[in-house]
Amino acid sequence: MKRRNNEKFLKTVVPLLLGLVFLLIIFGCYRLITKKNKTFLQTIDKSLYASISHDAIYGIHLNFKGSMPVLENISDFSLVLANGKDEIVLPFESNVEDDTLTFTTSNYINKGINLEFLPTGVYYLVIKAVTMEDDKPITKYFSVKNDTDYQNLEYYTLTKDGKNNKIDIEWDTYEECPTLRFTIKECELPNDVYDITIDPGHGGFDAGAVGTLDGVTYHEADLNLNVSLKLKEILEAKGYKVAMTRTKDEDVSIYEPGGSATLANDVKSKFNFALHHNSFAYEASYLKGLEVYVASDIEFDFANLLIDNITKQANTQISPKEIYQTAPGIYQRYFSEEEILEDEVQPSNKTTSMIYYYNIRELGGISTQSTNDGRYYDINGYVANPYNKSNNTTEPYLLELGYVNNEDDLRNIVGHEEDYARGIYNALEEYLSTNY
Repeated sequence: MKRRNNEKFLKTVVPLLLGLVFLLIIFGCYRLITKKNKTFLQTIDKSLYASISHDAIYGIHLNFKGSMPVLENISDFSLVLANGKDEIVLPFESNVEDDTLTFTTSNYINKGINLEFLPTGVYYLVIKAVTMEDDKPITKYFSVKNDTDYQNLEYYTLTKDGKNNKIDIEWDTYEECPTLRFTIKECELPNDVYDITIDPGHGGFDAGAVGTLDGVTYHEADLNLNVSLKLKEILEAKGYKVAMTRTKDEDVSIYEPGGSATLANDVKSKFNFALHHNSFAYEASYLKGLEVYVASDIEFDFANLLIDNITKQANTQISPKEIYQTAPGIYQRYFSEEEILEDEVQPSNKTTSMIYYYNIRELGGISTQSTNDGRYYDINGYVANPYNKSNNTTEPYLLELGYVNNEDDLRNIVGHEEDYARGIYNALEEYLSTNY
């Protein structure tokens, strides 16, 4: 009986003791981290602050713009994430004029701070500078204050080897000193968060373009879906979590939850691929090949990789179309003045610097100058884009994979959908393997 009581005692007490030890370890680590961070925050110079006037996450990149008054003896500026032990040097373009430092992490919306490469830990965003005191160089740190219309940001990294990090970017104060804290820790991806979204164009009542090959009629909506399903299969086999606006022949809403302009941001996707196939009028029957439509103010690294990999993998070519072409195979269609004057709502809030295609413009929030603030509801029933003013969005691409009424293109497309899908995947992997 005594032995049983001892066994019962051990089974009850030992787990409690182990749990207590674990809690003490966690508490000790927390105290050490807190102490380390407080020690670093105490070193921040409170005589000057940098004012952050813009912050936005677009795809996998975070961008800041800001300014700071500077004194004559301050120089050698850099932007860093620091905690008193480690420092991460961030991209930083700056200019000093009239005793004011202006800076940005990038002039491109899809460059800046690559959030995929930040290590775990707690860091603070600061301006690091060198001041001269008694003819000696002294390193100083200056904190940042929030002069944007936005507060905290949340980001989940893409799934890699079955793992993700969560990044909480939070405005706070320490002893009346404004701070911007980055807390980066490993996490499980929530059920409602996805890595990548795919939007197979058209569907349901809208069949899209039509082509005929060997007496068989092909509808664009079906071709879009076939490539999209192959791409989803390839991405999921590599561990990515993928959502689609449709997985069968059905109508898809635009601005409602799960719509072609909302799903990507509903699920915090990093990249959205809108897959389409093109068609030409009779007088342009020479047209064929791939066209990649992109947002304004972006760097073309990823777009070029899409072109290189798709044309190679699918044995196709870039389109010879010149209108809207910005670079070989890359297109940016903007609103024309005539289209703005014909807008259903006047005065229009559109400008000639805005991308025409909603599945680029509306998915990028403030980064891509989204226009649908609800003003079109009375006319065509479009509810407002819930991400119209968002500063945390996906990075969208519209791919026209070929011309369905060009026999050469259609013959290359039908039965080879996996080649086009694998070209997109290869481009993504190549892009993500480099710290752009």
